[in-house]
Parts: sequence; structure tokens; C-alpha cells
Amino acid sequence: MADLKSPQVQSWYQARESDAGNVQGVIGYCPASTLTINTTDVVQMVKVPLGAIVMDCLLETGAFGSNVLASVGDGDAVALYITAQSVAAAALLRKNAVGLAGVPKRYAAEDTIDVVFSNANPADNIAMRLDVFYICGVDETP
Repeated sequence: MADLKSPQVQSWYQARESDAGNVQGVIGYCPASTLTINTTDVVQMVKVPLGAIVMDCLLETGAFGSNVLASVGDGDAVALYITAQSVAAAALLRKNAVGLAGVPKRYAAEDTIDVVFSNANPADNIAMRLDVFYICGVDETP
């Protein structure tokens, strides 16, 4: 298993904390020419700052091939936001609506939101984009 980084994660300095209570958006994009990955490789797509609470995630991919599944999460839980879903054809996946144990999660340190592929080896040179929306500085308890 390798840790791969999107161009945004490679070149960004520490993410700044958002204004308290305001929704912030971060986009990670991997152009087709940069992706050569294997099953179980972790692709670090976007950084979130200390105190962030992820509200929503959208993963857009090209066709990674037959039987390929993608999950979105972090280092603690690879499928925290999007459980393994097919990306055999071009796909637009959104954060799970139900069954999210541990969500909302307040990040105690800067972290990355990652994409992990499983079930089959993904095709090379297919683009993907991950949009992550988060808030900081609010109490997430209902």
C-alpha cells in the first residue's frame, strides 16, 4: 500500500482554519496523467484543518474499470464518508446519508481526506476530483 498525493496536497502549506461556523470548501483534483495506482493505495486528496467537521463530500471519477470500488475517508477510517462504491464507469458519489458511525467527527489535528480503491486494480491515467465541505469552530452535538 502506497500513499499518493494529489497536486493540491503536495503543494499546499498547512491549511488555515476557517472562520467559525462558515462552510468552507476544499477541492482536490488528480489529472489523468498523474494517476498510476494499485488496489489499496491511499490517494490523499485534500487537507482539512484542525477543528474541521466535514459536512459533505462529492467524488467525481472517470471509468476506473470493471469491479473497481472507491471509498472516501481518512487515516482512521478509510470508508468514513463514502463506503466502497463502484467506479467501473464514470461516477459521481456523495457522502453516505446513513450508517455513519463516528460522524460528525471533529479533527483534533490537520488531516487529509483520502480515496482508497479496492476489489480490483484501477485503470491508470483516469482523472478524479474530490470536493470536501467543512465547518470549524462550532459545537456539533445535536
